[in-house]
Amino acid sequence: MIRTRDIEKIIALTLASAYVEGDKPASLMIVSERPESGKTDMVQMFSENTGIVVLSDVTAFALWRDFYKEITARKIKHIIIPEFLAPLTRSSAIDNLIATFQMMIEEGLTEIHTGFLPSIKFDTPISIGLIICMPRNAYVRHKLSWETSGFLSRFLVATYSYDKDTIEAIFKSIIQRQYFEKSKIKFAFTSATIEIPVPIAEMCRGLAESITSKSRQEGKLYGFRELKNILRFIASNVIIERANGSQRAIATTDDFNEVSRLSYLFNEQFNHIKGEPNQPT
Repeated sequence: MIRTRDIEKIIALTLASAYVEGDKPASLMIVSERPESGKTDMVQMFSENTGIVVLSDVTAFALWRDFYKEITARKIKHIIIPEFLAPLTRSSAIDNLIATFQMMIEEGLTEIHTGFLPSIKFDTPISIGLIICMPRNAYVRHKLSWETSGFLSRFLVATYSYDKDTIEAIFKSIIQRQYFEKSKIKFAFTSATIEIPVPIAEMCRGLAESITSKSRQEGKLYGFRELKNILRFIASNVIIERANGSQRAIATTDDFNEVSRLSYLFNEQFNHIKGEPNQPT
């Protein structure tokens, strides 16, 4: 992939959040300005990590039918849907699927009754993170209903676009048929309790308020969930470093600065991805 490392880092932070003891996994919605922007390839790079299920399409019933054993055993930490357009086209089932995802992300799963499978009960709620991707037109089409239902606020939304240099670099890579070269990103995540000092948490609040300023002015939300997501990402950055050999368990300003650096994508402005134009990943 070309010039996509910031999006890849956001995906890695989302997956790492499932290993922060005492917290729920973060959920991520990736929205590209246009189709054919590499969303599927980016998330597929992480498909070999444990605790992940990658689905091209899904209904609520099929989710329980095919994965209830793994869900019950708490083996699934994140569900990835590289192209959310597929389930969105199934109008008769999408409302049920979104209601299921809302419960799964926020409150956690406690009991499942489908009518087709034996009842499933959990001693403690099971929270599973969700990573979904879509182009801008689909996001705009469904945004209002997702805001009204509260579905949208459960995600950290990352938008992006390509500048002229990146587009040119992608064309050149296609001519050279570099798209045949598939790379994978795999982490050996382990669970840990991560401490976030209050001064850093206060900095996170400022960042969350900055990201949600427009929505708060419009009376759409308070920004509480955005702050939770920022804090999760701060802790997740420590988890990633621990996977690379670090032993620390306390977040620092360096963790905050890294998340803050990525925050140019945490909006609906579809900013150009930063980085070297021809930087492969």
